[in-house]
Amino acid sequence: MAKKTKAVKNNSVHNLYHPDYVGKTEVAFETGGVKYYCFTGDTSVRYGRYIIMQAFLQEYHLRTSLENLQKNIKSLKGWLNPTISKDGNGRMDLGKSLELLEIMDQQAQIAFEPDTVFRLASCMYFDDSEILTGYDRKYNEGKIKTWKETEAVDFFFHKLFQDVTGLTVSSKDALVNFLRAAPELLKGWRTMEDILSQ
Repeated sequence: MAKKTKAVKNNSVHNLYHPDYVGKTEVAFETGGVKYYCFTGDTSVRYGRYIIMQAFLQEYHLRTSLENLQKNIKSLKGWLNPTISKDGNGRMDLGKSLELLEIMDQQAQIAFEPDTVFRLASCMYFDDSEILTGYDRKYNEGKIKTWKETEAVDFFFHKLFQDVTGLTVSSKDALVNFLRAAPELLKGWRTMEDILSQ
């Protein structure tokens, strides 16, 4: 679990209690004895945090991390436009290209990729001690780890999250089952991507 720091209530710390945020946040959900808040509108989010949120939202829509997408594009370029050796030899690999495109297509068809959703939620939802002018990656990785371990999924049902993602979830049990099964599916795709890249 992320080490929760004690919330500081003064005007120099940009956490939930800073005067700039009065009336601009609300309680979103509680899990593991920790209350998580969100901004009531996009215009309240500070620029540094907003930029990170936009990047995570893009990954959510892509159903993969930007890093993984870039890796796959690089592989496809290499297979479809091979380097020509000094003796004039080069070999396109259409088979590998088609297999990787099939994996990418399958990934694009799933409802969502869990890690991208958790990263987005970690930026949208914050506890009372988080600094709201930026995004502390290590601290938020701890939040995500805790959410996964406790199978906390309350943010999926929050109106703001559904408005931003367009993802509506009606059953907590079905959601938890998907979150349990998805890592194996994704691991299979990653294994296939690794095999293809050899």
